[in-house]
Amino acid sequence: MKTIKYIAPILALAYISFTSCEDEPNGGNTSELKTIELTEGELVIAKQNNQFAWNMFSYANDIEGNTIVSPLSASYAVCMTADGANGDTRDEIYRAFGFENCDNADVNSYMQKLSSQLMSLDSKTTMAIANSLWYNETYSIRDSYISNLKSFYNADVKLLGANAVNDINNWCSKKTKGLIKNLLSPSDITTDIAAVLINALYFKGEWKEKFDKKDTFKGDFYSIDNTTSKVDFMSGKKRAGYTETETFKMASLDFGNGAFVARFILPNKDKTFNDCIEEIKTIGWERITRWYTTHTKYTVKIPKFTIANNLNMKPIYQKMGITSAFNSSADFSNMSSISSIYVTDAFQSNYFKIDETGATAASASGMAIGDGAPIGFTPIVLDRPFIFALTEQSTGAILFIGKVEKL
Repeated sequence: MKTIKYIAPILALAYISFTSCEDEPNGGNTSELKTIELTEGELVIAKQNNQFAWNMFSYANDIEGNTIVSPLSASYAVCMTADGANGDTRDEIYRAFGFENCDNADVNSYMQKLSSQLMSLDSKTTMAIANSLWYNETYSIRDSYISNLKSFYNADVKLLGANAVNDINNWCSKKTKGLIKNLLSPSDITTDIAAVLINALYFKGEWKEKFDKKDTFKGDFYSIDNTTSKVDFMSGKKRAGYTETETFKMASLDFGNGAFVARFILPNKDKTFNDCIEEIKTIGWERITRWYTTHTKYTVKIPKFTIANNLNMKPIYQKMGITSAFNSSADFSNMSSISSIYVTDAFQSNYFKIDETGATAASASGMAIGDGAPIGFTPIVLDRPFIFALTEQSTGAILFIGKVEKL
């Protein structure tokens, strides 16, 4: 009797861009700052999800060179996967997030709340989150699983047809305004694919205080390999968040009304990225961004840069404790009645560009299943390796984290 290996790929897609006010998404003046109100249970989920983001980046930091990951994109992909899992498989996924003592309803309601409210926080930004499930009808995908994805993730549900690759790529292109057109190649979908789940993020906004191009200058960037290069630095005196800890200084620049923030972390000269990450994980991202941060006007100098990478996320997830999901003992009985379904691969592709007008970023991630304020405010000059993050202010949700080692 022929043994069939069942594969259910789960893909998440994110696109983000920031533009100057010459291309205002919604026009008009900056809107009043809004926040996302969370229940007590959802507050725990938010905190743990941000810890998950820094855990993920700590492993991605092992990758040599400029690197970027999208924790929010990964969170949608993995949470939708967890909804289909059961037993030890689900427990492992939740432990990796720090959700082991959390109610599944709180997890789903938190992700749903982000999906429904992130796009309305700032009239100067345009944001959309979309999810979809593409499934093979011969693989007995459970109605209860489909219903759950519709209820909490507002997922489009479609069959995997003969033109599945084109259909999915067209869906991605539509959700990202034509910016990501070819996520899948023809070989990615075969007859033993059980399902494909996709999360799409789109964000477009403007800096609250733009950089003037006439202030951009050529300066030295001292790369991690001890080489020096001449790069373009944006420069300006901005009212921005200023953070100083034992291991780093951080500049936080707002977009629009301040609902979304770009954060630039510069390690002290005797500290490493790992030192910074460990301090963030120990103190807590929420405490650092709120209690350790004050707002004042000071000079920031940030290099213009572009990063693109393709990451194998399977070893990262495994190091975080998600292991049984990747072997034949996996339990995805909440997704399908087929007992041999398991995660065979996990990946993420990212792009991030920053200049005077803002930034443009994209991410495609997937899983295949077959107090203290500083005393002085010195300029922050990012002329050596640094970490950057893009976050939502009220929940701290982390859309992207990256590092620049060499320019």
